[in-house]
Amino acid sequence: MSTSDQVSSASLCATCHGSGEYPTESGPVDCPDCGGAGTLPPKKVMIESRAGDIERAYAGARNTVASDVRWLLAELRTARSALNEIIALAHDVTDQDAIAIKIRRIANRALGLYPSAPSLSDERKPQL
Repeated sequence: MSTSDQVSSASLCATCHGSGEYPTESGPVDCPDCGGAGTLPPKKVMIESRAGDIERAYAGARNTVASDVRWLLAELRTARSALNEIIALAHDVTDQDAIAIKIRRIANRALGLYPSAPSLSDERKPQL
């Protein structure tokens, strides 16, 4: 299987199996997870979309759970923004120990901004 096949099959929507349609009693509609595209959007879009859905669900509530959810979403957005800045700064650094590359890889693991290839150290780890 080629790398492009792995990427395309990994990004296929599991809900509609890549068809873009979702069956309902009234007939097929656009898949709610991929919007009818058949493939999932980038991780950043999915997280912000889901965070917005959660925010709207608790928008009118005036209880401690809603307050905690709003706080948690604000913290999520703050952390993701900080990681974006860290990746940008790490791109500007040139070092001989490749620490900037490690920082970018770790931050990208959380953000999912771009596809990552396994590192050499990952390939050397024994498979359990």
